[in-house]
Amino acid sequence: MFALFDDAGKFHAGRVMSEADASLQVELDSGKRVKVKSANVLLKFEKPAPAVLLADARALADDIDLDLAWEFAPEGEFGFVDLARDYFDAKAGSVQQAAALLRLYDAPHYFRRAGKGQFRKAPEETVKAALLGIERKRQQALQIESWAQELAAGTCPAPIQEQIYKILFKPDKNGPEYKAVVEASKLAHKAPLDLLQGAGAITSAYQFHWKRFLFENFPKGAGFPQLTAPEIRDELALSTAQAFSIDDSQTTEIDDALSVQGLGTGTVTFGVHIAAPGLAITPDSAVDKVARERLSTVYMPGWKLTMLPDDVVQAYTLIEGRDCPAVSIYFTMDEASFEITARETKLERVHIAANLRHDKLDGIVTDATLSGEAPADYAFAPELAFTWRLAKHLKAQRE
Repeated sequence: MFALFDDAGKFHAGRVMSEADASLQVELDSGKRVKVKSANVLLKFEKPAPAVLLADARALADDIDLDLAWEFAPEGEFGFVDLARDYFDAKAGSVQQAAALLRLYDAPHYFRRAGKGQFRKAPEETVKAALLGIERKRQQALQIESWAQELAAGTCPAPIQEQIYKILFKPDKNGPEYKAVVEASKLAHKAPLDLLQGAGAITSAYQFHWKRFLFENFPKGAGFPQLTAPEIRDELALSTAQAFSIDDSQTTEIDDALSVQGLGTGTVTFGVHIAAPGLAITPDSAVDKVARERLSTVYMPGWKLTMLPDDVVQAYTLIEGRDCPAVSIYFTMDEASFEITARETKLERVHIAANLRHDKLDGIVTDATLSGEAPADYAFAPELAFTWRLAKHLKAQRE
């Protein structure tokens, strides 16, 4: 006597050596003996041999038409023996019964398990949905294989080209594009980056690194939503200072300026003026949220990604010819010794007299013109000379 039994979802068969009320002693083909609960025994048979039964049943199970089996199956709960008799023959043998068991067990989208060897038909809607899902997976597997073959042959499919940075740096490992690259890497025996480069997906090292930077730091894109710069409505007094900024010609976000008053009197008032967009940008406003998310302007050779859109920047930048809201700090000092005698901070409007560009002044403003050894024929020459002397004095103090 032989027995087919379920061991944690796996089916085994062997010779019954002894049997008690609640268990059986079964010898497997390997010679190992195991104790099997009677409740786990699904089929007892005289022939064929256990190994033959399992092999023949598996082969026969693969031939069972699931759609036809689902049609034949009773509406209520049923056993695998019942299905074998309905599908094969009223006198279905042990191999046919075991085949029905294996097929039912392997088709949860058609049949739901209701206990040891017991099943129920899945609703028709469930079957249809499951079959659609299976077909989608089959089609996806074919697509993955096709893409992998193309990549291994040195051609990059467009869907993979479009997701190259995501695949390399933040992959969806369940995505077909990623799976295709992994499979192609195995076929071609190449690392993914080398594979994609060989397939023509990476044509420029500069563009590759630039787009990687954008992908990692600006995953939603480097553009801005529609923003309107709020107006500064505070009534601010106008300073007597005539301020100037010093930046390169590419700078449009002019956020600081200087002023020098009182030259030649012995007492100079040196001013530092910082743009004050905070007077208009309130916490959690649209502009504030964008600024908080981006945190800073990104500078690089020949290019930059600004923290805020240009029309917002221009509303608050310290542009020449305009009275600009600013936070100012004034240092009153001795003109010769630079000893500070007073400090004062103000929230005010400051007239920006000029936006000086150091790349245009580098050949004109020299140590000789600043020290008075040579004529200084440029705007704000006295103010720049004083600022230069003050900077040298402060540097010497720091050192």
